[in-house]
Amino acid sequence: MTKTATSLRAKLQLAGSGEGAEASFIFTRPEVIQVTVSFGGRGASPETDEVFQEFTDQGEHYYGIWEYPFAGGIDNRGVDRDFLGFGGLATVVNPNARAPFYITSNGYGVYVESVKKGHYTIAKDGKTSFWFQDSSLKYDIIYGRTYADIFQRYNALAGGSVMPPTWAFDSIWWRDDHHADLRGVKNAQEKVIDDADQLIRRRIRASTIWIDRPYGTGTMGWGNMDFDSSFPDPAKMVQDLKQRGYGLLLWIADRAFNRMAEEGTQKGYLFPPSSDPNGNGPAADIRKKEAYDWWKENLGQYVKLGVKGWKLDRGEEGEMPDSFMNEHAILFAKLAAESLQAADKNDFFILSRNANDVSRKYTGIWNGDTRSSFEALAMSVKQAQRCGAIEFPMWGSDTGGYIGVPNKELFARWLEFSAYSTVMEVLIGPKRTIWMDYDDELINIAREQAAAHHDLIPYARSYLYRATQTGMPVMRSLIFAYPDDASLYDTWDEYLLGGEILVAPVLEAGAASRDVYLPAGQWLDYNDKTTVYQGGTKVTVEAPLAKIPLFVREGAIIPRGDIWKGNNWWQPSWIARLRIEVFPSSKVAGRFDYYNGTVVQPITASASPGGIRVAFANLGAPGTLEIYCQNVKGVTLNGAPLAEGAGGYTYDAATKKLTVRFTGVVNLVVQGASGIFGL
Repeated sequence: MTKTATSLRAKLQLAGSGEGAEASFIFTRPEVIQVTVSFGGRGASPETDEVFQEFTDQGEHYYGIWEYPFAGGIDNRGVDRDFLGFGGLATVVNPNARAPFYITSNGYGVYVESVKKGHYTIAKDGKTSFWFQDSSLKYDIIYGRTYADIFQRYNALAGGSVMPPTWAFDSIWWRDDHHADLRGVKNAQEKVIDDADQLIRRRIRASTIWIDRPYGTGTMGWGNMDFDSSFPDPAKMVQDLKQRGYGLLLWIADRAFNRMAEEGTQKGYLFPPSSDPNGNGPAADIRKKEAYDWWKENLGQYVKLGVKGWKLDRGEEGEMPDSFMNEHAILFAKLAAESLQAADKNDFFILSRNANDVSRKYTGIWNGDTRSSFEALAMSVKQAQRCGAIEFPMWGSDTGGYIGVPNKELFARWLEFSAYSTVMEVLIGPKRTIWMDYDDELINIAREQAAAHHDLIPYARSYLYRATQTGMPVMRSLIFAYPDDASLYDTWDEYLLGGEILVAPVLEAGAASRDVYLPAGQWLDYNDKTTVYQGGTKVTVEAPLAKIPLFVREGAIIPRGDIWKGNNWWQPSWIARLRIEVFPSSKVAGRFDYYNGTVVQPITASASPGGIRVAFANLGAPGTLEIYCQNVKGVTLNGAPLAEGAGGYTYDAATKKLTVRFTGVVNLVVQGASGIFGL
């Protein structure tokens, strides 16, 4: 045994065998112990070597590891599952974001630094354990006084998530098959452009269209790295979309059909047929540099057309040995990102359903093939929060569900949930195209929710950037913000979007109201902006079809606005504008770290007996301040008094909203005013 002030190393003899092993415990920093266990291995096969670790369960709650809620909610107690991608799950098929990391209510997290096949058993028979197929295993035990501390330290170890371009925060629209619903058009390419035009005609904010497989020639419509005859001029299609304010995304997967199958076989790049018993199309072994570069070069043919990103699918359906599945989920996302970087630097976006740990550097997540049901909507709400706990903060679901046709009510409720997700992607198609198969009320709901999602881009983008730096989820479970509230350990049917907005989706058919638990503090009904509730209790709120219950915490600052034009051709004189809502607290100062796409600019607000002060540097766009307050005696902006009325400030006594326009640096004082929350 060797011992220092920061480490302990020991040579061990494995009981019942003649094999030796080594273990080391190193403080890589005061809050992180890195443990390495290794042994000689049996030498027969990598799949015969395993390192197993076991801990005593102390009744704590465990969050993380899998996107899918195997225990039913956000807590993993009782789960006994492989650490791999899964198929065949009932309510949502193939939801496969994962990371070998969990965080607990006892103030620590555990991160296994492995891409091997593994297994976790959580809180069963008084034990929590994991094993990975290898002769050496490295894992980190991470201490933190708060969940935020642990997320920050995990983020430093594993690396932060991708920071998408601004347009990726706007809504994305797509069809499962552009050949299947040609009402009013002659071919698939015309359908792509018609959908883009229909969104503009109805003033539904969007920035992206994606085309799902099949779109190429040959079996499965994939593998010849081309477009079929229903897309007669792909280059023109890309340019037509660009002129309308849209980018184009395409479905891709490491599944070899047609030319890619022929070439891959000839070059020896593909896994053998025995690895693909169900005929799913074998994967290339992209651990081989030649195979990796070959795939990237073939994707480049689409990039040259101007494609701006990928919907990255599959990788957990038998296309490759299970032992490679976790590593592949990282390598293929990396390959896909690199195929775009040469042309677009960082101006691209990738969504995946199958992702592992550090692939967060390259991709956001969509949660697999959801069924068109309220049960699948509820499952998606859980998955969003679970993905946050493994630091995949850019997340969305197939709005309305993928398998089946949503009725009007389900579609409306899912549109509302997607509006308050970091990714809003909407599936249309036969019998489910909003402007062809539903009534004006649903069209209006789609317009309003897409507008709300668009208006939240300044807020969501800022929190996503913060997540890349700190690991703190954007769509976060309430327990991560209120760890001392024992009632929240497995609460999943409401969540925080960032730190300011509480979202309570309607998840039951026929519901026109719902109960909402409000944590400690004071909360304002964000829909009416007049009703204040004391937290620590449940309230019942109205939720008609077009409304999702929302609440904002006391002291919040919420930057909103129209900062990305996208498909907005109905405003010919469009310019970027911000709208900053301030809900001052008399107890604590408010601060929001606004990310303008380049740097972080703090926005601060404080209340004192002399009034309310709001200050920030140039945020990069003009806009309006909306401050919810009372007892306004006067307003000064950058030291100069403002008159009430046009050109100065306005105050609506009924809504208690003071509005001031701004350009550049702001140091605003609302004299004598106080916030609308009680003391």
